[in-house]
Amino acid sequence: SWFARDAHAVAAWLVFALCFGLLISDYMARQVLNAVFPLLKAEWSLSDSELGLLSGIVAVMVGLLTFPLSLVADRWGRVRSLTLMAILWSLATLLCAAASGFGEMLLGRALVGVGEAAYGSVGIALVVSVFPQRLRATLSAAFMAGGLFGQVLGVALGAQIAASHGWRQAFLAIGVAGL
Repeated sequence: SWFARDAHAVAAWLVFALCFGLLISDYMARQVLNAVFPLLKAEWSLSDSELGLLSGIVAVMVGLLTFPLSLVADRWGRVRSLTLMAILWSLATLLCAAASGFGEMLLGRALVGVGEAAYGSVGIALVVSVFPQRLRATLSAAFMAGGLFGQVLGVALGAQIAASHGWRQAFLAIGVAGL
């Protein structure tokens, strides 16, 4: 019936919007560190190598864990998995806000990577599963654009917040937004 098709379309677009928003949050949590590099370097006397490790550990965790966590998500349930991943990367970002030194920040950043590891693959799988096949390429492209928006927003908002309220507040704001 018309109502059932219309209700399904509304639900599908809601799924897309939520997944898109979470992808933006995912990349904001990943990129906020880059906005606060100078502040962290000065406060903790970090080397460029240490800063690179703080940034790179997220990509390493994503690279190592995307495939196995995607398998788990397919078995355990995509919505449940996406929810847990978003909670993990958001709490890990909050841990970064509370970090008292390099080691704690490195742990927080590694956990951000664990939380983000399967989000892209599972998020896009969920999105395309609720739309007709004829829209899947378009929606995949639109979904992937969320990562680019998140990268820009993570650096821009993180820098703005850090400049006015300090680097801890930048992580706090991004972590709370993810939750």
